Formats: sequence, structure tokens, C-alpha cells
Amino acid sequence: MARANEDFGRTFLNKGVRGIAMKLVLLKRISKGEIYSYALLKEIDQKSGFFGHLRRHGVGIKNDIYNTMKALEKSGYIRMDARIDNGRLKKYYSITKSGKDVLKQTRRILTSSMQSLMEITR
Repeated sequence: MARANEDFGRTFLNKGVRGIAMKLVLLKRISKGEIYSYALLKEIDQKSGFFGHLRRHGVGIKNDIYNTMKALEKSGYIRMDARIDNGRLKKYYSITKSGKDVLKQTRRILTSSMQSLMEITR
């Protein structure tokens, strides 16, 4: 059974699916309040869940998180504010209006799609 879980995480849930999930998780967390990048990484690591499962099976996520943050910023969904905190430069992220809109819209689409998928696979 452990081998089946490992294969599922590496093959069935391909990088595209993980990327979409990562964007949604990051946008949702950032929508709750400003957070700096390292604290965000630690928070996701502590909560494990989906990404923790992948990490335990050899799928790294640290670079994926940082790359996704850059993509979200480039798309205008989040913004970064660099500032000195206790003598260290920290990058704080907050969600933009566009980010809130896309999060809301994506959640609606995914909910509807999952309901349809569940009907088809019954």
C-alpha cells in the first residue's frame, strides 16, 4: 500500500495539479493576512497535509513554493514589500484585489467541477 501511495503522489498528481493546488493554498493563506516568505514556508511545512505527503515521498516543495510566489507576484495576484525587521531583510507578501478575485472565482469553478466529477464517477 505504501508503494501505491508513493506512485499516486508522483504520477497521478502530476506537477500541473500540484502547481494549481500550490497556487490556491498560497493565495488562501496570504488572503488571511500579510506574511513573510520564510514564515509562510514554515507554516505550510508544519501543517503538512497534501504537500507534506508529497514531501515524505521524495517530492520537494521548498523551491516550488518560492517559484509559485514569484509567479503569483508577476501575475499581479500578490505583492511583495521588502523591509528590515530585527536587522534582517524580509519579504512580506499580501494579496491584491486581483488575487482576491481570482481566488474567489477559482474556488467557485473548482467546487462546481468537483461536484460534476463526483456525479460522473459514482
